[in-house]
Amino acid sequence: MLDSNGNLRVRTYTAGGALPVKGAIVRITGAGEDNGFVSYSLVTDRDGQTDVVSLPAPSVNYSLYPDPAELPYSVYDIVITAPGYLTKRINGLSIFSGINSIQLVNMIPGAGDLPENYPAGNTNTTIPESNLAY
Repeated sequence: MLDSNGNLRVRTYTAGGALPVKGAIVRITGAGEDNGFVSYSLVTDRDGQTDVVSLPAPSVNYSLYPDPAELPYSVYDIVITAPGYLTKRINGLSIFSGINSIQLVNMIPGAGDLPENYPAGNTNTTIPESNLAY
């Protein structure tokens, strides 16, 4: 049950963090049964950052015990697009109750489809599921 909230800010950059990516569109969607209704679309500012968005998360009480009845976090997927950059996807982002999270996103210059031999791990990231017992 998602009866609390955690916060998320996304920061986009390029050139090894030296340059912010202004005007990137960041789409956040819930990736679970409890939060599938959640959908946000944000735009990065001149510093490459979105506004902070409050996302539904389970109560902090689930993270206080070694064997919680359910996972102590909610899971979200993010898609980031910007003109002149390859689309970046992050699947499985964890949001905990009461925690301010910042997701750093390294944008790769380019446009169109990826070359066949381009390593997809540079544009698609999946955060592995936790091995917490629940």
